[in-house]
Amino acid sequence: MKTKRNGAIDFWRFVFAAVLVVFHTHVLNINDLYKADSFPLHKGSLAVEFFLLTSGFLLAMSMNKPGRNISFSWGSTWRFIKGKIMAFYPAFVICWVLAFILTSAVFFTDVHDLIVRFFRSVFELTLLRNAGYDVARVLPQAWYLSAMILVMFLLYPLYALNKKRFEYYIAPMIALLILGYLFFTTESLLNPSKEMFFTYKGNLRALAEICLGVVCYNFYRKLKEVEFTRFGAVVMAGIELFGYIFAILYMQYYKKFPNHIQFTVLFFLAVSITVSFSEKSVISPLFDNKFCNLLGRYSLYPFLMYSMFAETLPVIFPNMRMKYLIIVYIVLTFGASAIVMALHRTVSKKYRSYKKRKSKAQKASETVGEGAKEIG
Repeated sequence: MKTKRNGAIDFWRFVFAAVLVVFHTHVLNINDLYKADSFPLHKGSLAVEFFLLTSGFLLAMSMNKPGRNISFSWGSTWRFIKGKIMAFYPAFVICWVLAFILTSAVFFTDVHDLIVRFFRSVFELTLLRNAGYDVARVLPQAWYLSAMILVMFLLYPLYALNKKRFEYYIAPMIALLILGYLFFTTESLLNPSKEMFFTYKGNLRALAEICLGVVCYNFYRKLKEVEFTRFGAVVMAGIELFGYIFAILYMQYYKKFPNHIQFTVLFFLAVSITVSFSEKSVISPLFDNKFCNLLGRYSLYPFLMYSMFAETLPVIFPNMRMKYLIIVYIVLTFGASAIVMALHRTVSKKYRSYKKRKSKAQKASETVGEGAKEIG
């Protein structure tokens, strides 16, 4: 059955969210019983590149919706940003509150310290952490959400003022120059909290890769116009899978590669994402189902929840063997994520139903009022 969402992107969204969960098993190693780099997918934080690239691609896709007239105004900018925030913010708040409660219960016993911690970490809820308000952290991974929103807020007016100029000149130049700067200065995409020039490295990383995602959209439009033979579709599938698999293999066997190969991983991911969105590979129909779409929606929750368990489980179970601790961590992360997703979707459904009933009642009231005026 054909669905509106892209099944392949949803599937790989879940895979890279799972990579981040597995990567953070090294946080469980507080007793230093094992070497930090002995844990699987030790460069798994590069999975964030997938999400930044798809964010840029979807930005371009939304700006080029058929029948959509894009014109710049401050109001339209705020509406766009509000829509982006509301796509994840309710789930973010739920997971933030749960993480605050769990980590506070484990690490804080003094009421004064707990109150101070709350007011120090509340900036995370405003999504302004990456603007420089990085005082305290409840969800360390929230840097990505903060950076994404700040970058979108910066780029939307530039995009809306002149779509073609942005897509064919501004976005490619921003991507190339910033990635070149990061390559020249650090030879790495990692360490998002590193201060560089006037901002965090994570912001530069997000700006460059979201713009690269816009460039991917340009190639996607050209690719959609090409009619492939069966053999061509097989070749496209090979290209698509190679980028994803190479990225994951690099995360596991990074010691065999120099650091700057991270930029090669990024460009391979960009190619794979472009092919996945184009649906031109022979394997695309395999992902075109509700299960893959569900995985894509679910992926947000493990991404938001893993840190609370990674930080607290070693304290709660200090004597548990590492292999069992890892199993408990993974089961709790994915299980709790499923529960929170179900609760969130139930509450959202009830809220939408309430809003719909309220809107109908308001319209009925207005109709009755107009009828009374006519009679009068």
